[in-house]
Formats: sequence, structure tokens, C-alpha cells
Amino acid sequence: MPYQFECSADHCQFIIRSSSSDEVERLVRAHVRMTHNGRIAKADIERETERVELA
Repeated sequence: MPYQFECSADHCQFIIRSSSSDEVERLVRAHVRMTHNGRIAKADIERETERVELA
């Protein structure tokens, strides 16, 4: 089942979809660090990551 994360920062269009939750976490952390000069807690990543059903 694919996982999807969409950045909730204002005017940010970053979205990631992957079959690996570990890959989503790694890419989200890199995005937040490089784009927003910040950090994100694992709990926040898990809370904002959705499981996506493919049609």
C-alpha cells in the first residue's frame, strides 16, 4: 500500500508518494531540512502520512 505525505507549510507544493514508509520519512526529513531550514519529528511525519488506496 503506498504512502503519501504532503507538506503543510504555506505555499509549499511538496508531495511524496512511495510504497516504502522509510523512504517517505527520509525524503520528508531532507525536504524540511533543505527547503524550510528546519526539522520534523517522527511523530509529525507519521501523523501527516496517509495510506493511499490505488484505484
